[in-house]
Amino acid sequence: MKRRPRRKRKALDIILAVICASSLAAAALIGWTILHEGAVYSEISAEAGSAEGGGIDWEALRARNPDISAWVSVEGTPIDYPVVSPREGDPQGFYLNHDFDRNWSFAGCPYLDPRGTADGRHALVYGHHLNFDGEMFTYLRDAWRQEKFDALGDMRWSTPAEGTVSLHPAFSMSVDKSFADIQRFDFNGTAELRAWLSALSAQATAKADGCDALCAGAKRVVTLVTCSANFAGGRARTLTVFVG
Repeated sequence: MKRRPRRKRKALDIILAVICASSLAAAALIGWTILHEGAVYSEISAEAGSAEGGGIDWEALRARNPDISAWVSVEGTPIDYPVVSPREGDPQGFYLNHDFDRNWSFAGCPYLDPRGTADGRHALVYGHHLNFDGEMFTYLRDAWRQEKFDALGDMRWSTPAEGTVSLHPAFSMSVDKSFADIQRFDFNGTAELRAWLSALSAQATAKADGCDALCAGAKRVVTLVTCSANFAGGRARTLTVFVG
C-alpha cells in the first residue's frame, strides 16, 4: 500500500487553533507542541512508506518501536497513524501522553486495548481528542452525529501478519466511558460477533445506509474511541465502529 505524506499544519492553522487558549504562554506551548509532534508523525509516515513495492515497512517501524501493531487510516479524514500495543509493565494509558518513540507527548499515540489484538475479531483503539481536527482522533469527536458520520470514508487497517483490509463505517454513538457493551474481544465464531454487532448498532445515533447488512456480513471489527466533549475530564466517549 502506497503511503500518503501527512499534511503539514500551516502557521495560520496553528494560530487559529490556539487563539482560545487561556494565556499566551499556554497558546505558545500548545502551538509548538503540535508543530513538533506533527513533524514526528510525518517522519514516521515517511519511514513506513519506504518499503519496496509501496507497502508498509514494518521492519523500519519495529526498529523504531517494537510496540507497533497496526497502521490505521480513514478516508476523508486526517487519521493516518501507527497503532501500538502497550508493553507489559506500562502504566495504564501510557500512550495517552507518550508518542510513538515513547517520549512524553501532548498528543500521545493511538493504541490498542490490551484485551484485544490487531488481528482479532474486535480491535479497540484509543486516540486523543485535541480540539484540532487534524490531530489524532479529534475528527471523530462528534461522529455520533449523523451528518458528521456520513462524511467518513472507509478505513484501511494494516497489520504485519495480515496486510491491509478495507473496513466500512457502520455506526457511531456517544457513551459513558464505562460503557461495557463495547468491551468484547472473544467470540465463538462469526455468528456471535454479528449478533453482538446487531445489538450494539441498535444503540447507535448515527448509522450507515445498509448498517444491518454490514453487521450481518461482518468478520472483523475495529472501533476507534475518543472523547466526545470539548473539555478535559469529561466522561463521554465517541465510539465509531468499522466492519469488514
